[in-house]
Amino acid sequence: MNDSADGPAAPLHTRRRRLGGDICAIFVHAGAGYHSLQNEQIHLQACEHAAKAAMNVLNEGGAAVDAVEVAIRVLEDKEITNAGFGSNLSMDGTVECDATIIDHYGRSGAVGAVGQVQHPIHLARLILDYSTKPLSLRRVPPNLLAGPGATTFAASLQVPVVPPNQLVSHAARDRWIKWARDLKAAENKLLEVVQEPANSELRGDPEENNDHAATPPMKRMGMDASSTPSPPHIKWAGQRSGNDGELGRKHGNDDAGTFVDNNAPMNRPIPSDSQVAHAPPQSSPRLEDGGIFTLAAIPTPVLKNADVLQKAILPQSPVSSNMHQDDQSPNRVSLIDDITDTVGAIAVDCLGNIAAGSSSGGIGMKHKGRIGPAALVGIGTAVIPMDADDAEKTSVATVTSGTGEHMATTMAASACANRLYNGTKKREGGGSESTDDSEAVKSFIEHDFMGHPSVKNSYSAGGIGILGVKKTSDGVRFYFAHNTDSFAIASMSSEEHKPRSVMSRGPESGKITTGARSIKYHRVASWPPGHHSTWPPNADPPSPSTEQPAKRQKRMRVVPTSGLPPSDHDSDGPFSNDDYKAAYEDKMREVHETKQALADKMARLRAQSESRDA
Repeated sequence: MNDSADGPAAPLHTRRRRLGGDICAIFVHAGAGYHSLQNEQIHLQACEHAAKAAMNVLNEGGAAVDAVEVAIRVLEDKEITNAGFGSNLSMDGTVECDATIIDHYGRSGAVGAVGQVQHPIHLARLILDYSTKPLSLRRVPPNLLAGPGATTFAASLQVPVVPPNQLVSHAARDRWIKWARDLKAAENKLLEVVQEPANSELRGDPEENNDHAATPPMKRMGMDASSTPSPPHIKWAGQRSGNDGELGRKHGNDDAGTFVDNNAPMNRPIPSDSQVAHAPPQSSPRLEDGGIFTLAAIPTPVLKNADVLQKAILPQSPVSSNMHQDDQSPNRVSLIDDITDTVGAIAVDCLGNIAAGSSSGGIGMKHKGRIGPAALVGIGTAVIPMDADDAEKTSVATVTSGTGEHMATTMAASACANRLYNGTKKREGGGSESTDDSEAVKSFIEHDFMGHPSVKNSYSAGGIGILGVKKTSDGVRFYFAHNTDSFAIASMSSEEHKPRSVMSRGPESGKITTGARSIKYHRVASWPPGHHSTWPPNADPPSPSTEQPAKRQKRMRVVPTSGLPPSDHDSDGPFSNDDYKAAYEDKMREVHETKQALADKMARLRAQSESRDA
């Protein structure tokens, strides 16, 4: 049923048991950036756990959007990821998360800068479901909520609202303290530069200097000096009343292993307020009355030259995108992780429906209220729905990770999805030209992203990682590309017993690394009479009485139905003993028919030979 403004809304999400020949698939990533060699297996195990959980949902007939939510919830519960618990802290020392989920119709739910919610992707899913229901007085339901409004909405739907510090991990707090010291040092450096004699900063033609000084310095940088605030107080949030709920919290020694963060040692408790208060005052956060962490307020200086600001601040930025390198290069560092962005997932269910989602804690020391790409449809996540008249039944989904502000100006997820859907790339001299899907994704990073004026004329590095999935009637094709040092990825299909995972590492920072895999649809001859062997299936699926249960092709093992203990007969899985018996009988019937056909052919050949001899 098509979603129409004039007709009834499309059903939310259709579910049915997987049939013979159906395929399902899940693809996840744990962020693009630099993953240390020490923690590589921990990142990959997190991706594998997410893929397994999602595939369990798909094998039981769950919708693609269900699988995406489950996969990302698993990643949000891993402390090593920058999503949910353990996320990077904002400048005021709290966790604010972004998340988006999009279904196969292109409908979305999203949250931005939401605090006190342990699973932002779950809240995004609730907003998606809420947005499909009519409101009184013909009001339009929201599909994106941000800040305190999102938290209030969560509480209204009985989603547990936890104390702010319940989402803060040991490692995240230690990183915040280190970055706060770095920020303080950078601001002190800035003051030293500003206080230099004016003639040491401006030399040359006096008239030129006067004209230069006449222009407000921040306006020359594209900023308004009047709107540039002093560094805000950094507050460590304490306990608040709220519904804690029965929530499992992730820890450094979870089932994925203990990860190493040299900037945030996990073998010591969270520093107490008194411990932080006695840190060196010139470079550390200090404790003021009332138990609040603050950085000393520094008046915003008026700079004479934009280059002075770049020289004074950028090298000391606590969250600068340092492109680490691995042991293959003498400059490569392999001690700490440097992943500051999104985790994501794309799923295809047994009906051929596609869905995608993203979740992120954002960059470290971000401004309070900053909304990143994980909350924005078309930037962090995009889905191009299937056209009902398309014979190939093509649909595409993309998720991105990287420098959020650059992905916003380039509309990264949407632009890449369109390139992949149409099989095009940017042509030299303007326009587009046809190309294969893998080249379309790679070319997007090279030309549409890195070549975009907003990225080329920026002080910050343009890092990005992309997952793209293209579903057609022939199967599912998966593509990834990144220009960061590494990209943690896992995938799994319904024909596999365990996920495939890889830590994709580029030869050097800035070079584009790509990869792909294909999951083909295997047509089966035993489709019920009167139905064509197509995938995704036609609008009139077989009735339950004629369903052919799904089974892994070439891996089916026939289990005898007699002599088994009662517990083995009463399986909770997708197959019953009757299913196995029916499959066995069908197979034996095919063998008998094949033997009979061969016998008839041999008889005809003998008859022909005898007639020639006569």
